Amino acid sequence: MVTYMATADDYLRNIAVHLSTYRDGILDMRQMNPLLLCPLLEAGIKQWDEATWEKQWSEIKNIDFDGMSLSIRLYTAALSSLYNDLILTFYRKINFHARIPYLRSEHDIMKGIIETVDTLTKDEVGAYLTNKLGTVYIDAFAYILKIIQTLSAQFLEGEFTQIPFEWDFYPRHSQIRYTLGAKIILEILYGAYPVGSFLPSLSQMVKRYQIPLITIRRTLASLSDFGVVKSYQGRGTQVCLGHENVDISRVSVQFGLKRLLESLQFLSLTVSNVSRFTFEQVSEEALYEFLQTLNQIYKEKKDYLIVDVFLTFITKHCPCTIVCECYCKLAECLATGYPFILLKMKGDNYKRLYSTRILQTIQCAECMDREGILVGWSEFFEEQRLWYRAFLLKKGVDTRMP
Repeated sequence: MVTYMATADDYLRNIAVHLSTYRDGILDMRQMNPLLLCPLLEAGIKQWDEATWEKQWSEIKNIDFDGMSLSIRLYTAALSSLYNDLILTFYRKINFHARIPYLRSEHDIMKGIIETVDTLTKDEVGAYLTNKLGTVYIDAFAYILKIIQTLSAQFLEGEFTQIPFEWDFYPRHSQIRYTLGAKIILEILYGAYPVGSFLPSLSQMVKRYQIPLITIRRTLASLSDFGVVKSYQGRGTQVCLGHENVDISRVSVQFGLKRLLESLQFLSLTVSNVSRFTFEQVSEEALYEFLQTLNQIYKEKKDYLIVDVFLTFITKHCPCTIVCECYCKLAECLATGYPFILLKMKGDNYKRLYSTRILQTIQCAECMDREGILVGWSEFFEEQRLWYRAFLLKKGVDTRMP
């Protein structure tokens, strides 16, 4: 047995090194909280009726879950009411990355919050806690940043490579496969692989995407389940996106559609805050480039790409890197919906939904009307979510999601 006998200074130096590598991420958390966590918390609380809220609140404030802070207990309970695994994994990942899973310093602040909440109705609680718990997190981040500054000055020299926030909600190899699948779907939609053409050979795809052969094979098998491609012995893999019906009985398809539903809900609850924060700060030059892209996809009659263009703009220009990572992964989840969108676009009502959205966005972008560009996106994502939910229920797939 080897025992590491560290001095007090060694421990402090190790803490300083560890926290210093997360400094930029912790600073980013302060921007992220009102953009993502606060609207999710409020939406979760709204799912409870008065009786459920009173029961939940009594347990949250009175039961000590292995020392877990009250704010984390409340967030976890509220977010669980949305029945959205993506949202829950995001919240857990955020707490892990911030290195504050147990906010011990919050006790005095939370004591005053508990006393106030006890006097409020359920409908009043959401807005109040959204504001107050945001303060708790900001104070916690400020405290950690102060520790970093103090210890770094005493024990460290120079800058440390920062560890960025990464949101992987699948096991590592599965995450690579789903990310590649989304990439190929979008490449097809943007014309790199036209419908009817054949994808490059497996060896060429390994070289192009720098991914192992077995992962390429599994990705293509998954895309085949979604009707994106079809493989022929001795000929290769042909693109058939929008022309093949999707086999909803396949487990991989049901799982992908569940992730799609969860992504749409995540977006519908947060896109108002995120898009406003982003568009308020971008230059007119960036808006003009946005307009040019919109005009291009409208000219090519690819109105359905408006969602990808909009989310790509946010991930490129939002000053908060955590939001960029989050929305990038949500956009990947949405890619599985394109086989259904293309089939639905054959109906006039659904086609009109997308044409209305892109024309409104183009008109506002031409006038540099930033506020106008943002109108209706939350409702748009929610409408999409409800359609897919109804579709899955009709097919006998239980989503649990409200």
